[in-house]
Amino acid sequence: MLKEYKAGQIRNVAIIGHGGTGKSTLLDAMLVVGGKIDRVGDPAHGTLVSDFDEDEKKKTMSIRSAMGFVELDGVKINILDTPGTADFIGEARAAVQAAEAVILVVDSVDGVQIETEKAWRYLAENNIPRIIFVNKMDKERASFDKVMDAIKTGLKANIAALSIPGGEGEKAGGVVDLLHMKLETPKAGGKDVTVADVPADMKAKADAARSKLVEVAAEGDDALIEKFLEGEALTDDEITKGLKIQIAAAKVYPVVCGSSLSCIGVKNLLTMIKDFAPAPKMGAQYTGHEPDDASKEVTIQSGEDGSLVAVVWKTYIDQYAGRFNYLKVISGSMLPDSEVYNPNKRMKERTSKLFTMIGNKQEEVPKINAGDIGVVVKLDKTATGDTLCDVKKTVVLPLIDLPNPVFSYAIEVVNKAEVDKVGQFFTKVTEENPTLTYAYNAETAESVLSGMGEIQLGIVLNSLKEKNKIEVKTREPRVPYRETITKKADSMYRHKKQSGGHGQFGEVWIRMAPRQRGSGFEFKESIFGGAIPKQYIPGVEKGLVEALQEGVLGKFPVVDVEVELYDGKFHDVDSSELSFKIAARTAFKMGMEKGGPQLLEPVMDVHVYVDKEFMGDILSDVTSRRGKVLGMESGDDTGGSVSVIRAQIPLAEMLRYTIDLRGMTSGKATFEMKFSHYDPISGREAENVLAARKKLLEEEANK
Repeated sequence: MLKEYKAGQIRNVAIIGHGGTGKSTLLDAMLVVGGKIDRVGDPAHGTLVSDFDEDEKKKTMSIRSAMGFVELDGVKINILDTPGTADFIGEARAAVQAAEAVILVVDSVDGVQIETEKAWRYLAENNIPRIIFVNKMDKERASFDKVMDAIKTGLKANIAALSIPGGEGEKAGGVVDLLHMKLETPKAGGKDVTVADVPADMKAKADAARSKLVEVAAEGDDALIEKFLEGEALTDDEITKGLKIQIAAAKVYPVVCGSSLSCIGVKNLLTMIKDFAPAPKMGAQYTGHEPDDASKEVTIQSGEDGSLVAVVWKTYIDQYAGRFNYLKVISGSMLPDSEVYNPNKRMKERTSKLFTMIGNKQEEVPKINAGDIGVVVKLDKTATGDTLCDVKKTVVLPLIDLPNPVFSYAIEVVNKAEVDKVGQFFTKVTEENPTLTYAYNAETAESVLSGMGEIQLGIVLNSLKEKNKIEVKTREPRVPYRETITKKADSMYRHKKQSGGHGQFGEVWIRMAPRQRGSGFEFKESIFGGAIPKQYIPGVEKGLVEALQEGVLGKFPVVDVEVELYDGKFHDVDSSELSFKIAARTAFKMGMEKGGPQLLEPVMDVHVYVDKEFMGDILSDVTSRRGKVLGMESGDDTGGSVSVIRAQIPLAEMLRYTIDLRGMTSGKATFEMKFSHYDPISGREAENVLAARKKLLEEEANK
């Protein structure tokens, strides 16, 4: 059993970067150097530690984050490997939020790419410390200096090289550790290194690089900068101290280099993580809320002595082994065979054994202390984003924030008898990955599967077909349009029905007026003199709320309307709440027809990250989609190659955008979007929407 580690002995790092930069092979290389595995796997043969899922082996790409760990000089380094493809960005974001630092992997030839820049923006916004690893230094045309320049200009990063290559391309073989001025060359299949003096032909370049490093380190502390300016040499310990301060504050980003396939520079990288990546901070303040009231804040403090608070950042469900919940303990300790509370699910759970992971292989641990990352197995309902806490001291800690889905399919089950099985399958899938959603949309009368892109949804649907033998049809989902009014209108309706015995009678007079966009529905009543008794007014409001479900243009829901009940009549015998509900419902429809009914469509906030060579094409395309450009950040402005276009575009124009954008840019662009607001739609677009709606309603009526 693995020994117990305290927070100061732990480093949590996430490996992120553009797809194809060698992140998963880097995890393997770190595990080789750490003595956990014998050799680096081959993605073509499905032997990488992190890509253990059958879908990953088939696609030869990571689609889920995975975990490994090594122990180095009394320090446990938890390593979270993440996918680099935009479709699986949720996996990467969750892992980053569970770590204290990031290893950003950059290709030695391709340099800074779109996902590199996107990742950097996210890390910068959240002030996350990072170490840059320039990988594949043994690749043809590899150039460390070129990549360093690209990082400085493309990412506007204040970087400091902690190592330089001992050779590039075919001559690659080791790295020069600039802190200790030693050449480290892999031996014993990469499990160890040979340490030698810097060769004479590299001494001048190494000395120059070290001088720059020392200058950067000196800026981290007033005493050090004073000593440096006075011309005194800084010791290795002083250099380390200055760099630690800068790196922890995310003011300086160290760069190391090597090759994950050949284990070049990997021992150096692990040493840098141990020495410079921040340990989990004890005493840090976190803001959560009470389980039953999100408006009531609860502040907790990270620490080993507090009550248990842990956050689940990943869930994996194996069809044989069951549910694996990957969690980060914020406060207290997670113990085996103990009762914990899940406030998100309002239920108690019982832990069994606790583990850390190397890919899909479990290694038992005695407990998981504050600051550490581990795995709990076989909990009943706990999923990604949930909090686990002490039964007597409960809190919801919303630590994991994930991007919104950007691509959707409407799902139709071919065999209606399998509808329940499909629902169960998607429930499991969405528990594993919260960037996927599956729900029935009552407005559009369809079940919709949404995610981060066509690739992600394709893998899910292929699994449904091949592993579960269930056929479904997919199509573009319908857009949830709305209706409203544009002017004030008065309406009156009398509901009267006599059928022997007690009849039905209710008369309502209402005033309708448009409200500000997004403000919803408001009911007012100004009845006086008992024109309508108080006991019937709730019936009026119920009728109006029911009427909101169907407008008069295309039977879309009605929004942003104010209705005032100001007069009416009742009958001593025949009036009832039902009578007034019916009268109000009809009066509302009549008022809408007088109030200048208008169709509304959902509009999305869209951020497009695109190589600057395609900037003009994307701007033109946004306009063609009835979009409005709100601003842009050109790659020329930042010195990088990636531009960001901020726009608002109707959802109807975004249904195929994932596919269209890939086609327009040869895959050199990605985007994010979220709902913004509803806007009026008129003219030919409105006519087309209403014509399609009429056809759909007729088809459904004839079924």
